[in-house]
Amino acid sequence: MSRFDRAAELLDLEPGLYKVLRHPEKQIIISIPVMMDSGEVEVFMGYRVLYNTSRGPAKGGIRFDTKVTLEEVKALAAWMTWKCAIVNLPFGGSKGGVVCDPLKMSAGELERLTRRYTAGIINTLGPDSDVPAPDMNTNERVMAWVMDTYSMHVGHTVTAVVTGKPVEMGGSAGRREATGRGCTIVTKEALQHLGMAVNGTTVAPRRSSAFRASWTARRRFRCLRPRC
Repeated sequence: MSRFDRAAELLDLEPGLYKVLRHPEKQIIISIPVMMDSGEVEVFMGYRVLYNTSRGPAKGGIRFDTKVTLEEVKALAAWMTWKCAIVNLPFGGSKGGVVCDPLKMSAGELERLTRRYTAGIINTLGPDSDVPAPDMNTNERVMAWVMDTYSMHVGHTVTAVVTGKPVEMGGSAGRREATGRGCTIVTKEALQHLGMAVNGTTVAPRRSSAFRASWTARRRFRCLRPRC
């Protein structure tokens, strides 16, 4: 939150508003028991943070990773709040995550994990309250499971409860590549600002939730050569 503190200082933010924005509205911690393919039960930790909903429903991804922590989720939810506000989108910020290694789990285990996690936070979800999206190690299929679990709970199909779902289920075409495309555009603008040529320039991307999308966009635009 050091960047927020600095921004608040530069903006001469009113003290009361500063205190409100310095803390998340809601933090949820749940235990997620999952029947594994081996027949054993494993319990995973899950988090969902709604940072601020003053501007509208919370919006933010769900990540599956062994290094997920409540502090990380809280920070990312704050960033989502600032990002939506900066571009004047009518959304607040949220984030969610489950501590697991999805690369070592079967599709069935991931589905059971996703549905149980969704059930654990279902009271906060909804088109008018909190809308999840894909993030690190989650994708369109995971969002379809979230949407289906929520829809079963309310008794009818609610496509607007998530973004990043399959196009066949009401998702937006191009959403998968959107982050990478944006990264490419911003990088090209930065190179122009710095007076550097696009051809021959290399970049070193950090590991991030959107790295795969960035890689897809790189192949699409054929203008940058990442050095990992």
